[in-house]
Amino acid sequence: MADPGQAAKDAAIKQRIISHMNADHQISLSYYLRHYKQLSSREARSPILSNISLESMTVTAVDGKTYTIPFDPPLKSFAETRTRVVDMDRECREALDISNIRITEYEAPRKPAHVIVFGLCAMAFTFFATRDKIVPGTWFYDNVLPWFPGGPAWFHWTVNMVFAPTIALHTFETWYMHRTRLRKFGVERGSALWFKWVLSTFIEGFGCFQRFDATVKRKKLELEKSKH
Repeated sequence: MADPGQAAKDAAIKQRIISHMNADHQISLSYYLRHYKQLSSREARSPILSNISLESMTVTAVDGKTYTIPFDPPLKSFAETRTRVVDMDRECREALDISNIRITEYEAPRKPAHVIVFGLCAMAFTFFATRDKIVPGTWFYDNVLPWFPGGPAWFHWTVNMVFAPTIALHTFETWYMHRTRLRKFGVERGSALWFKWVLSTFIEGFGCFQRFDATVKRKKLELEKSKH
């Protein structure tokens, strides 16, 4: 005959596990769906742990569909849950090529070289977007372009010739940032943080890679210090 007291304790433990996973480990639940159920990162976003037993966990995806992820082997007791979900998280990250380091903030340009490059690139994009409005009679055309080598005609030629290769290069750099950095270090595609890094990379290019790598290095050092 089942022990009512033990059943009540198990129910309380289950609820604590569910609340804890949903509050603090939603990203791990997302990894479980992506690895064990082959969902895309978009399909696996914002998951909810809806139930857990010694045999499996039930996770609800953002579209309302539920997925059963078995424990193999089954847990002997709920006391094993923490160790098991940590092992599952590690397995998923290795399979998905995702680091245990997570980048949770955007680093804006601060070094003079980064600020200058960012400003020049932003200015170049602005010039191209407004090139049809830079005409005789406007302040910029009459007061600034005479100082440009070759004058206004060469300015317009330069803007038109340089813009297409620049867009192509920066588009590639943006894709490469997502493929080799953002995805690997837990910046979810489509999130506000993802857009900040992507837009910054599209505008300035290489400097953004330097800041991201420096942030990863700092995070790794912090993690190593916390282990001692």
